[in-house]
Amino acid sequence: MATSAERNAVHAKRDQRDSSSVAPSAGGRVLIVGDDAISADALSTLVTDEGHETMTARDGSAALALVKQWAPDVVITDLVIPETDGIELCRRLHGIDPDLPVIIAAAPEHAEAAFAGLRAGAYDYLPKPAEVAAVAWSILRALERRASRRERAQLRARTDELWEQLRAVNERLVVSSIREQERAEAEAEQAAEVNALLEGLSEAVFVADASGRMRMINHAARAIFGMGPELPAVAALEALDIRDIHDQPLAGEDRPLRRALRGEDFSEFEVFYLRPDGQRRCLVTTGTSVKQANGVVAQAIVIFRDVTSLRRLEQQREEYTALISHDLRSPLNVVLMTVDLLKKSLSEKQLTSDTEHLIRIERNAERMATMLDELNEATSLESQATPVQHAPCDFGKLLDNVIAQLNEPRARRITVETVGAAPCILLADAVQLERCITNLLTNALKYSGPDTPVQVRLSRTTDHAKLDVIDRGIGIAPEDLKQICQRYYRTAASRAQAEGLGLGLYITRMIAEAHGGRIDVRSEVGKGSTFSLILPLQPAAA
Repeated sequence: MATSAERNAVHAKRDQRDSSSVAPSAGGRVLIVGDDAISADALSTLVTDEGHETMTARDGSAALALVKQWAPDVVITDLVIPETDGIELCRRLHGIDPDLPVIIAAAPEHAEAAFAGLRAGAYDYLPKPAEVAAVAWSILRALERRASRRERAQLRARTDELWEQLRAVNERLVVSSIREQERAEAEAEQAAEVNALLEGLSEAVFVADASGRMRMINHAARAIFGMGPELPAVAALEALDIRDIHDQPLAGEDRPLRRALRGEDFSEFEVFYLRPDGQRRCLVTTGTSVKQANGVVAQAIVIFRDVTSLRRLEQQREEYTALISHDLRSPLNVVLMTVDLLKKSLSEKQLTSDTEHLIRIERNAERMATMLDELNEATSLESQATPVQHAPCDFGKLLDNVIAQLNEPRARRITVETVGAAPCILLADAVQLERCITNLLTNALKYSGPDTPVQVRLSRTTDHAKLDVIDRGIGIAPEDLKQICQRYYRTAASRAQAEGLGLGLYITRMIAEAHGGRIDVRSEVGKGSTFSLILPLQPAAA
């Protein structure tokens, strides 16, 4: 997990570590699995210094026993361990605790096996030797996700309980006058219990009645928005500087409380709150309403979850990925240039039969460069760091451009059929759509026989354009269809036939969804597949 040099420099690295590189954590239990006692103990020291409890195991059996007895929050395991491997250990651990984050550490030459672990359910992959900041960041993010899942489950259960309690309160409003005092006492007790429940939540909670008057705000809400103990007026809430993800002031009708009062149910609605002191907080909101029997909104409940630290960690991940990609790309370019010079030199000396090893080096270097590009692009699409540049473009011409860039043997296998004479004009990012089309075509060519044709059909309806890419390849099993466009997912057949990280179709889906479209897949094992890219047409062209 760590080199000898790293083990000797543990304390020096700890003293020199930039305190802002990783957000502070409340700490958790971390199980470290590896047969190298010195390396595992060194990593344990680093993790302990980050504020976490640690234990170590030397093999798979010991790890499984400790998980049952000690109940860790995170497991870090070497890819190669006695009795089993990190991937199989991950599967067995998830049989005990399905939500347990498992981080696999592997040397660069085992990177593809480590990515197989991610597809098998591992949470993250750390290249060896592991950097202190990378280990700390990965553990902290795993703890954040585990805590967030637990809190969401608790909040969901508590919110359901709250809704039932609020409905019970409303039902008691129709109790006869002779039970008025008894009803009032019960309501007061119920309100106290509800307030105690909400005050204990880490999320900010607002409860308002149908007229818009605030009925309750909890301690977390007062802390986030800087409010006093008294209930604020609606005007005070409207005056808060709430902005959308594009940093534009959020219109009154789009604000979470207004939406909930209209009877909308929404979740994961992200906004920014600019505090008077200039601090900027990223908030994810969830809203719902309690309705009367006739469907009229009686009360609205809005929950704000502060994810500022999580977004900061995601930004650090993007910067870390970009840094690693940049540092690897320079030596890769040198390798490719050197291989090209050696090939020319051998050719001039008429030693072309000796170029087989050079060709293998060149192929693997180009493959690694492609993997780096896909990792960067997937990270950028996930974080929306690269905005979609919408401009009118002809779908048919984009298809022609992509085919023209293929080598002649591949381009010869493709036949294009256009249904209808009218052009398919899209309001889209031409560069991203060309990448989308390229991924679908190369995927069809890759998983078909070398002489098997690939059919492409471009059609349109009143408001959508559709590109069908039809191959006669190996096909996709029914159990794989729903996951085929997920991050890092590869079927068993595709792993045996072609190399890759499993990001091509994931990137294609992300681009399609960023344009308001989707990817549909139909397939039959042994007969081939049809991937359909469906995108909205420019309104003026419909």
